[in-house]
Amino acid sequence: MVKQAESLLYIAILGVIGLFGIYLQTAMMEDEPELNNFKDRHDPDYYIENFIATGLDKNGQRRFELKADRMAHFPDDDTALLDNPHVIEYEVGFAPRHTFADSGWMNSSGDEILMTGNVRVVVEADSRGPGGTMKAKRMRIILDKATKDNLF
Repeated sequence: MVKQAESLLYIAILGVIGLFGIYLQTAMMEDEPELNNFKDRHDPDYYIENFIATGLDKNGQRRFELKADRMAHFPDDDTALLDNPHVIEYEVGFAPRHTFADSGWMNSSGDEILMTGNVRVVVEADSRGPGGTMKAKRMRIILDKATKDNLF
């Protein structure tokens, strides 16, 4: 009877040790690492320093340039934020129009730019008039839709 009790005690101890080992193994296992799915979050997937993009017309003539100190692209909605954007719009026979701002936002198709903060538009004198400067807090620029496919 003592031998049976002793055997049962050893079996119980081994069972407890086995269960404790299984517990430790599952407790130490790490969850699968979360995959970076940028499409589900509004985080930039890349930055471009000293960004310059040129839009061309169907004849290969320059229609506009978009420059920025930095562009951050967001893949979830395919938009971009611009630091210190500078848009230069060209029209044959006329002086270029320069638009500056502290920051900007570009839509997913690249044909609309919202300029914000200390917006300044500068046009030199040409055949249309003496030129001048305009200032605003916000300004929306709609770029020529015929050139948007050639932006990048």
